[in-house]
Amino acid sequence: MQLNFAAGDQRRPALIAGAGTVVLALALTVLAGGRGSIAQPQPQPLRAAAVTAPIPIRAPILPPQAAPAAQPAQDPNQPLRITGTVGADLTQSLRAAGVPEEQGRAYVRAIGSAIDLNSGLGVADRFDLIIDRENGRLGELVYAGLARVGRSDLELMQWTDGKRTRWVDAQTLGAEQGMEMPVAGRVTSGFGERFHPILHRMRMHDGVDLAAAWGTPIVAAADGRVASAGWRGGYGRAVEIVHSGGIETLYGHMSRIAAQPGEAVRQGQVIGYVGASGLATGPHLHYEVHKDGRLVNPLSVNMVQSPIQGEEAHAFNARLRGILMAGGAS
Repeated sequence: MQLNFAAGDQRRPALIAGAGTVVLALALTVLAGGRGSIAQPQPQPLRAAAVTAPIPIRAPILPPQAAPAAQPAQDPNQPLRITGTVGADLTQSLRAAGVPEEQGRAYVRAIGSAIDLNSGLGVADRFDLIIDRENGRLGELVYAGLARVGRSDLELMQWTDGKRTRWVDAQTLGAEQGMEMPVAGRVTSGFGERFHPILHRMRMHDGVDLAAAWGTPIVAAADGRVASAGWRGGYGRAVEIVHSGGIETLYGHMSRIAAQPGEAVRQGQVIGYVGASGLATGPHLHYEVHKDGRLVNPLSVNMVQSPIQGEEAHAFNARLRGILMAGGAS
């Protein structure tokens, strides 16, 4: 291609030079890309001068958290209830549970008024106290409970009848029935020391022996709950019943048992049949009675008469329910 320029035109050499530069650049592009392709522009390195200011770091946006729920303030007038296991030493167990000294002594006195502390407590029994409180200050002991293993429980509450204040066991309210002899038989061996017909030595006889024919029905002496029923060493097949008022009865040497542990029985209900199991020379019933953990003569025992009757008993129960509910669950 031939190009003609006018002599007077000063811009034409620059245009020619510029055109040559373009042609040369296109030729180099074709050689670099191959087969007519045009090479893509390469990314330019980032120069430090291009960064003018640090990028601010912002805290992440978190959802708003709910405020912790407010704990209800403890009622300074709510009675304090403390429970625990009697263990080997009741006094030490009360202290370990946080029972104040004064109320602990009151509890021991209350329980001691109902049972023999030397023989009426078991290591697995559980104590239950409720202490009155006013404006955050502890007051007097108002409830003394004792859940005993295999024996009748205690639910003692202070009660004032207008004349005096005393501890009354809720378990004895309304108890008016007398003890019934478990079999109609004559006494062949009484209560106390005797010469044992099999061991051939003097030995304490813990109950009375009642003569009866083999298979004679044996009945519960009073309402209660069966604490145990089964083989019991020298007693043979025996049944033990826990009654209200701290009374327990035992019936030994049965030929057959007709009661189950934990079963509630009524006075006069058949619990077994006369036999000669265990250490016995012939068919008879060995019958014994414990009062507050102590052996007593079965022929001299009657059920404890409740000191509260009628409307007064209803008022007692209402107050007891109020104390137990105010003290919370044990």
